[in-house]
Amino acid sequence: MKNKKVLFIIISIVILIAIAIVGYFLITSNQNNKNLEKKMITASTSYFEDYMSTNSSSSVYVVTLDMLNKANEEGDEYDLKGLEKCSKQTTLTRITIDFNTGKAAKTEVELNC
Repeated sequence: MKNKKVLFIIISIVILIAIAIVGYFLITSNQNNKNLEKKMITASTSYFEDYMSTNSSSSVYVVTLDMLNKANEEGDEYDLKGLEKCSKQTTLTRITIDFNTGKAAKTEVELNC
């Protein structure tokens, strides 16, 4: 009887430790994605302001990771660290503009890493 109680306590502790480890990795992964999204938003908004025209009739503009990489190759310095393993064509930011100012009003990031 005493051995069963000790075994139960040990198994309970192991399960709690496993749950804590899984929770830590989920939180860390989510935080990493938020950091990558912030980098994409910053770089994409700057790219939009530098290279895209709001004179067309589009209300949503798309900036891909590939576009940002090509701009870096031509001399720009967008911070894309951490996005190396992401798909260059399908990792993108959709930028909705404010027609009154021509500036980015809303951004939506799609990470495919």
